Amino acid sequence: MNLLRPIDRTFTVNGLRLHLLDWGGEGRIPLLLLHGFTGHAHAWDTLSIALQPHFHVYALDQRGHGDSDPADVYNAMAAFDDINGVIGELGITSLGGRNAIYFTSKRPELVQKLVIVDIGPEISKHAAAAPAGPPEPLTWDSIEQAAQHLYRGNPNPGIHYYRWVVTTSLRQRPDGALVWAWHPSVKERRSQLDIDWWGVLRAITPPTLVLRGESSTVLDRDVAERMAKELPRGRFVEIPRAVHTLHEDNPEAVLAALKEFLGF
Repeated sequence: MNLLRPIDRTFTVNGLRLHLLDWGGEGRIPLLLLHGFTGHAHAWDTLSIALQPHFHVYALDQRGHGDSDPADVYNAMAAFDDINGVIGELGITSLGGRNAIYFTSKRPELVQKLVIVDIGPEISKHAAAAPAGPPEPLTWDSIEQAAQHLYRGNPNPGIHYYRWVVTTSLRQRPDGALVWAWHPSVKERRSQLDIDWWGVLRAITPPTLVLRGESSTVLDRDVAERMAKELPRGRFVEIPRAVHTLHEDNPEAVLAALKEFLGF
């Protein structure tokens, strides 16, 4: 265990090398953090630091993201196999989005509690709207350029946060160009399965917390409220001054909600 930084670990699941950050905490309840679409394990760094004294915290780079291998298929069933393989090695409680929802519905005996972060069975129509500001370039000239772009889209975390998080959100190609640390196949090969997500949600038996950003463009409030009602053991908390990346927009409010729900 390194008290100053997470340990990089890798697992081979279904022929894919999956990268995971192990923040330590031997003997504590394990907690797995699952990022969203085009995210990565380091996006959870600040939250992991806050949770590490209470849990054995792990953050996974899902297939095609961060330092994990790209794949031919990207959907909930493929993610289920990946997560199942990692949990087979670790034995983990889960905090994450649709992949966590699907996994928990299929393997509820492996999950003590689930936190769903600003995602649901129905995606808001606002999610399809073009973001404000100039279009995103294919490559970046510098960390600062990428940080300023993210800041224009959502100023809540502050430019200093973006300058820090972008250092782990970019990778340098062999030709020297800076690009996001997710493989292009993530968007090219992503597929939407014909899944009854409301039925999946109703099959989740562990206690489940639904978190929504007050100004979310992904999860509408009426959908979040319905989720809490249809979950067998659900509850709903709305995070003020937050859009979609709740733990970045209002970290203290998210931490307070987690403390009450997870009991630490």
